[in-house]
Amino acid sequence: MQTPVFMALFLAPVYVPLALLRGWIHTVARFNPLTFIVESGRGFIEGEPTKVGSAFGLSLLLLVFFGVWARLGLRSAERAGA
Repeated sequence: MQTPVFMALFLAPVYVPLALLRGWIHTVARFNPLTFIVESGRGFIEGEPTKVGSAFGLSLLLLVFFGVWARLGLRSAERAGA
């Protein structure tokens, strides 16, 4: 469970802004949904919000996706235990 979360954070510009990344990590970070969320948070801290709609939309989409994934996993675990 921790590996996908670690990989998603590793491939997002958590410690360095997206504009400063170079090479393959920049390419991957551009398509990582967490990038929009992190960059939007940085924008709020700087006082210049950017990509706020995309960040909130992706946050909602990720919440729904992980909620469905958790529910299906719970249902599978219940069937296996019965």
